[in-house]
Amino acid sequence: VAPTQEAVAPTQEAVAPTQEAAAPTQEAAQVPAQPAVLRPILTAQELLVQGISVTYLEDAFQAEVEQKLGTIDHHYYDVNKAMLFGPNSKGHRRTCPRDGKEHCSYIDAVRLEEEEAGVPDHQQSTGPATLMLSWTWGATVRAVVGAIVRYCEIHSLDKSKTFIWQCALCNNQFRVEEKKASKEVVPFSEFEKKFKGPIL
Repeated sequence: VAPTQEAVAPTQEAVAPTQEAAAPTQEAAQVPAQPAVLRPILTAQELLVQGISVTYLEDAFQAEVEQKLGTIDHHYYDVNKAMLFGPNSKGHRRTCPRDGKEHCSYIDAVRLEEEEAGVPDHQQSTGPATLMLSWTWGATVRAVVGAIVRYCEIHSLDKSKTFIWQCALCNNQFRVEEKKASKEVVPFSEFEKKFKGPIL
């Protein structure tokens, strides 16, 4: 929006404030600061279908994999242990916005980090998923991310606005590992109930 001439060239009064303006009264000085405007809190259903941008996967995610594992030629079983749960993961000790418990998913941690850093909403790396990824944990990061990037190029998709739902990053792997440790079996019907409406 183009500012008015008054905004571009402030009046003399604005440039040289009066003594009264320069020295606010005690009452004015005690006015509390306005709280920062935060991204709206997402509902449980909205959190369920959040995806991560292809731009983030291509740049930040692969860089983190290289930093922690030395190469992006590792498969996702290795990535899971190094980055998606445990003390070295982004979500470690962060409150999960889905269940209120300690430790959150990779994608929720990315969202929280960017909010804390003041990244504008339209530039954030998470958003409603536009694509759901069918893949295998045995594939390498190079293969998976490379295929996603190539898909965007073929279909002329904006990588910063294309959000991928990938179970490894979007499900809370802390909860998955907790269920494994307790020998709890999650029936397919539970996944079907959650995903059939919003995703499938």
